[in-house]
Amino acid sequence: ASGGASPRQGMAAWAEQLQRELAGRGLAVASVPGKGRGLVAARSFFPGEVIICQEPYASTPNRISVGSSCDHCFASGNLRKCSVCRVAWYCGSVCQKEEWKLHQLECQAISALTEERKKMLTPTIRLMVKLILRRKLQSEKAIPSSATDNYDLVDALESHISKVDDNQLVLYAQMANLVQLILPSIELDLKEIAHTFSKFACNAHTICDPELRPLGTGLFPAISIINHSCVPNAVLLFEGRTAYVRALQPLSSNTEGINKLHRNCSNHFEETQ
Repeated sequence: ASGGASPRQGMAAWAEQLQRELAGRGLAVASVPGKGRGLVAARSFFPGEVIICQEPYASTPNRISVGSSCDHCFASGNLRKCSVCRVAWYCGSVCQKEEWKLHQLECQAISALTEERKKMLTPTIRLMVKLILRRKLQSEKAIPSSATDNYDLVDALESHISKVDDNQLVLYAQMANLVQLILPSIELDLKEIAHTFSKFACNAHTICDPELRPLGTGLFPAISIINHSCVPNAVLLFEGRTAYVRALQPLSSNTEGINKLHRNCSNHFEETQ
């Protein structure tokens, strides 16, 4: 006997935990006719009510090294850069401390890069690096995880890799190799990293300010379960980097599917930088 749970049992465990957590919010994950897996209402929601809110599993500002916004709260004022890696920016000591466990590892990795390789550190590459480091910290119990904040949710996202053309697949492979160069001390599955880049393309959200100006990119796994529609019944908004999904119309409690604006209708809501 090998002991421990099998991958199938492990998947069932986190899926059950997610359903229990969502049930407390009046939500459920269910099969939506014609759309596959989606988030549905298990109670009534009135227009303007918050259906779900979530901090990003990983996020990064749009610009690298120029201080467009704080790495933690995405504020744009009084920014100071990390004096070691000179990539991360913070609006104050509170945000710096909040990010420290993650940035400490990122800072060490970036500081070891040559100047030429630092120029290759795009927001998308940095998003992947932060995602991998967050997974590492959670697996080591260095930072907490929860039913709506764990790597299993990222792992379960659709990548649609079968629909990606060959040129894009080559690019994903090159990006995965670059991530391995940035994080040489972590054993990575390059094929899995390439698949995750494909997940970014169809699941990452552009974090916007109140005027819908893009600030950065974040991965919100629970919110990514929500399906898209050109006639949505919910809207995605941000306060800092926190994502809020609000009802646009009354939602009934008969497990009505929740839909946010389709990515092809607007790039404010679904776009990887």
